[in-house]
Amino acid sequence: MIIGFNFYNLEEGCVYDSPVCTDDHDELELGQGIYDQVYVTLDKDSPSGVAKPQNWTNKTIMNAQFKGNLEAGSITAEGFRVTHIMMYRTVFGLNEWDAIGRFEYDEDLNYYSYTDRYVKNGTVYQYAVVPVSNHILGDRLESDLVESSYEGIFITDRLQNRRLDYDVNLGEVIHNTNMGISNPVNGRYPIVSFGNSNYRSGALSVLPLSRETIGYYGEKIDAMAEQVTRQAWLDFINNGKAKVLRLSNGVIMLIATHETSTVHRENLTDLADLSFSYIEIGELDFQTLVNNDLVSDAYGTKLVYDDFGGEVFEHR
Repeated sequence: MIIGFNFYNLEEGCVYDSPVCTDDHDELELGQGIYDQVYVTLDKDSPSGVAKPQNWTNKTIMNAQFKGNLEAGSITAEGFRVTHIMMYRTVFGLNEWDAIGRFEYDEDLNYYSYTDRYVKNGTVYQYAVVPVSNHILGDRLESDLVESSYEGIFITDRLQNRRLDYDVNLGEVIHNTNMGISNPVNGRYPIVSFGNSNYRSGALSVLPLSRETIGYYGEKIDAMAEQVTRQAWLDFINNGKAKVLRLSNGVIMLIATHETSTVHRENLTDLADLSFSYIEIGELDFQTLVNNDLVSDAYGTKLVYDDFGGEVFEHR
């Protein structure tokens, strides 16, 4: 705060009694003082007090926390320039931050959208972004709490997120371990050695239905649409890429799919059940996601404001 000044009301010491036009301002210079934080916002409903908000919103223009450094978080501080952004996630209460995404930083864009598709149902997460200059990490900016909530079974890769909706059969889930058995010549019992393998495998089946057939509410079947929909599912399952299987009961695993087949219904030959086997192939850590081309893309745009402080997105 600046002692003796109130910037919000018409009390003694107020510098302005109306909002200040800032559309052409891209720099703020302070002098002759000791400052701990400068907060600038377009939010007209911002609380009229000396307590400054800690989290950014879409209308935040600046939240400079000096922390003994006059650069105050400038992205060009001391000649360092932000080259990309890292995304982190933690389960609330654990405070164990794991990387989940990485994307290039474009100084012409100021608003990024990122979808985290690999979350457990019913789990409360917290996210954070960290600016990176080459290999130097900046401060972590943490989000509010986010609760994951969904119903059903999903199979996901970097580009597609498909839900299994109709006549789903989970089948048997096998928990695979390995061990070696040797029979000694002079011993009564075998010698057993246990390995480290511990993974799941199983099979799934689903009835893919087109939107057209669903829209008929059981009155008819669009045969051509069913073939197109079924082929899209086959192309997805057989694309040779790792996927993530998510169930609403909290089960989530990195899988590879194989042994795909279709079985047409006996009396409804235009409909066919799709079945496939899967095998768990690793942990869902960042490096594994990178190696399997599963890191989601971030989409950037430019957020500007109209004459009334409203948000306007300039799509590019």
